Amino acid sequence: MSRRTTGRTGRAIPAQRDGNGSGGRQDSADPAPSPLPVEPFNRRVELLVAVVDSPEESELSTQLLEGRGWSVRPWVPGDEEEDALGSGRRGLLVEVRLHGARFGAVQAAVSEIEWLARRHQAGMWVVDAALVEHELSVDHRTVLHAYRGRREALAGPSVRQDFRSRIFAWRELLGLVTSVRIIKQDGRPRVEAVAELLARGAFTRRPYDPGILHLRIPAGMEGRNPEDAPAESFNLWPAALLLSAYTIAGVACGYVAALSEALLVLLPILIACALVWPVGTKLAPRREPGAQIVPLVRGSLFVGISVVIGMQVPGIVASTPSAETVAWAAVTVVLIPPVSYGLRYAFVHSWFSRNANWAVPALIPALGLTLPWFGGLMHTVYLRRAFDLPSEAASVSVYWSYAASLVPVGAAALGVTVVLALAGWARHFHLIRVRGMERVGLALMTLFVVGMTLLTGIAVAQIDSSRARAAVASGRDPARYYGIQGSLVCVKPLSEDIAVFNGPLASARPLLTFGPSGDRVWLWDPRRGEPLSVRLEDVAVTEKTSRACS
Repeated sequence: MSRRTTGRTGRAIPAQRDGNGSGGRQDSADPAPSPLPVEPFNRRVELLVAVVDSPEESELSTQLLEGRGWSVRPWVPGDEEEDALGSGRRGLLVEVRLHGARFGAVQAAVSEIEWLARRHQAGMWVVDAALVEHELSVDHRTVLHAYRGRREALAGPSVRQDFRSRIFAWRELLGLVTSVRIIKQDGRPRVEAVAELLARGAFTRRPYDPGILHLRIPAGMEGRNPEDAPAESFNLWPAALLLSAYTIAGVACGYVAALSEALLVLLPILIACALVWPVGTKLAPRREPGAQIVPLVRGSLFVGISVVIGMQVPGIVASTPSAETVAWAAVTVVLIPPVSYGLRYAFVHSWFSRNANWAVPALIPALGLTLPWFGGLMHTVYLRRAFDLPSEAASVSVYWSYAASLVPVGAAALGVTVVLALAGWARHFHLIRVRGMERVGLALMTLFVVGMTLLTGIAVAQIDSSRARAAVASGRDPARYYGIQGSLVCVKPLSEDIAVFNGPLASARPLLTFGPSGDRVWLWDPRRGEPLSVRLEDVAVTEKTSRACS
C-alpha cells in the first residue's frame, strides 16, 4: 500500500496496517483502499479528528486508529475551513465501524476515539461525528420477473388445457413460478419497453429471447412514480406489536369458538374473518391497485392458524388454572422475547460464536464428570445437615446424582441467561465497548455459574433436610430426596450383647433408616437427635405400625 499525503503540508500518513500491525510497501500508485475490519459491522460513523500537526503525532494517531480496523484518510479543508481545526492541527477522516443498534452509535464512536487518545496520550480530538446511512430498507423501484412461459398446445384449447392455464395463472399471480431473471427499475416502466431493452442485450448482456421468456410484474411489485409523494418509512416495532395484537385476537377468537355452543360460535368466527383483511394488508402491503388476492391469502393463513391454535387451548388446559399460574405464565410470555433477543445480541459475532465448534464439545465431558460429583455433594449435605449421617449411610445410584444436580444447575443457568441477556442488550446499545471484555466476561461468568450452582445446591439440600427432620420428629416418613428414601422402622436386637456404635439402641420407639449400607445399617434416633450404627446380622428390622414399638 502506498502512503497518503494531505492537501496542506504534504506529510506522509502511514499506510494501512495488515493483520500483524506492519505497514505496507510504498509505491507510486494510487492509495489502496483500507482493508475491512475483522469484526463484522452494521453501523458506520464518520468522524473528523484533529491531530497535532507533527509527523510523530500523525503517525501515532494513524497507527492507533488503523489498529482498530478503522479506515483513515486525510482531511482536505475547503476555502472557508482553513482555521476550522485551530492552529497547529491537521485533520483526519476516520470511519468507525460498529455492530449494534442505531441508538448510541455516534456517541460510542466518539467515546472510542477519546478513550483511545486518553489511554495512549495521543494528541487527537474529535471535531465532528456523523452517522453514515443509506435508505436500503425500503425499495420503491418496480420489480420485473422473467420466467419460462408454458408451452401452448398445437391443437385448439381443451378443457384440460384451460384448467392447466388457470392453475398456471394462479401460480404466476402468487409468485410460485421459477424466476430466471429479476430486473429492478426506477419509476413505473412499461413491461414491453424493458423486454425490448433485454432483447437488445442491455444490462448484464445476457441473452433474452421473448419467445421463450415471459416478463411480468408480480402482484404488489409495482414501483412508485418519481412525482408521487414520498412514502412513509416502515417502522418495525409498531408493526410487530400490531401483528402480536392480531395474533392474540385470533387465538382468543378460537378459544371462545371452542367454548361456545349453537349460534354463539358464529360471533368469534365473524370477528376472525374481519381480521383477515387488515392482517393481510400488514403482511403484504399493496403497491398497485387491484392486487387483492395476495393480502387475502396471507391474512387468511395467518388468522386461520391463530384461530386453530386458540381452539386447541381448552383441550390443553383441562382445568381452570390458578391466578398464580396465570401470572407466572404471563410473565414468562412477556420475558421470552426480550431475553431471546438479549441472548442473540450477546452471542452474535462474539468469542463464543467463533469458538463454539470446540468449546461446546469440550464442555460436555466436563459436565459429565462434574454433575455426579455435585449430586453426591448434595446428598452428603442432606444427610449431614439434618441427621449427622455419613454419605455411605444411603446407597444412591449415580443416575440420581445426575438428577439431584439438575435443579441447582438449572437455577444457575436461568440466572446466567438473565445476566447474559442484560449484557447482550448493553452490548447492542454500545454500553460495553472494551477490548478483551469477552475473555474477562467469560471467566467471570464461569465463576458466577460455579458459585451460583454450589450456593443454590447447598441451600436446596439444607432446606429439604430441615423438612425431612421435621417430618421424622412428627412421626412421619420423610419425602423422597433424589433416590434417598428414609423410613421409620422398629429395630430389635437378636441378642443382649451386641455392638452398637454411638448407642444405646432404642428398641421401644421407631428409628429412622435409609436402608442398609454394606453389612451395617445406619439409624437416627429422633428423640436423642443422634445417629447410631449396628451390624445387620445383630438386629431384626421391621416396619413401624404404630407410634411405639412393642
